Amino acid sequence: MFNGGTWIHEALESVAMQTHAVHECIVVDDGSTDQGPGIVREVQRAGDLPLDLITIEHGGVSVARNTGIEAASGHFIALLDADDVWWPRKLEYQVEMIQTTKASMCTTAYALFHSDSRRVRGVVSARRPDRAVRRWLALEGNGLGISSTAIFRRSEIERFDSGASIGEDVEFALRMQEVGELVTHRRVLVGVRTHEGQAHRHLGNLATDLERLYEQMPIERLGLRCARRCRSNLDAHVGYSLLIRGHLVGAARRFAKVLKRDPRRLITLPAYALGRRLVRRSRGWFVKVPIY
Repeated sequence: MFNGGTWIHEALESVAMQTHAVHECIVVDDGSTDQGPGIVREVQRAGDLPLDLITIEHGGVSVARNTGIEAASGHFIALLDADDVWWPRKLEYQVEMIQTTKASMCTTAYALFHSDSRRVRGVVSARRPDRAVRRWLALEGNGLGISSTAIFRRSEIERFDSGASIGEDVEFALRMQEVGELVTHRRVLVGVRTHEGQAHRHLGNLATDLERLYEQMPIERLGLRCARRCRSNLDAHVGYSLLIRGHLVGAARRFAKVLKRDPRRLITLPAYALGRRLVRRSRGWFVKVPIY
């Protein structure tokens, strides 16, 4: 939680309403300056959850998650961002699935909903998590929503990369994929709130994190063709974003890299984005977000 006072009470209510028993609920306050910590203490005093509040200096989502992971004592660990909500049977379905499959991590389908109107803007669901991670890495697919959908076995857990501010989820998924199988529950069990100021809106951080990740892996281990595709898609994505913002020189530089490496991505990347948007919206027509 970082300045999530507007939403943290509803997030905690969605944890308290789980049909599967919650062993402990740890809120890591990442240096908030709003009313969030006070709201958490009120919920703590009410006694509806086995709730602990840990306060740290602001270090970013990866540092906060790692702090919570280190403090946790359960067999399984599930993540939830302060502005998102769980459906009541989320943990029930996931614990059953991860125990049955012996997977290292289980995610779920999730609904994107507008913060004020609560209107569902779309639903993200992955048939093949392994394939979804690769497409996510190449900016051709939706993310798995790990920050609020994932549950892991504590014995196989990895730490989040504290040096990343945007790409930490895909980097974490790649490492968990090396530990064991990734599975996903096809039911919509999480609501991901969309609002201004979310981290993924920060273009510069996205480019920096992914470029660093491509070098650290290195991405060429997935094949030269895949590496060329990923790097070209990133340049095209940043180029189009700069163009929309009126930064013509920066956009031209990025587009020049794409033309030199893999010019098809200037067409295929926006085509994939349009296709994803249409699919997400069609899946969300009959989905409603629970009100807590």
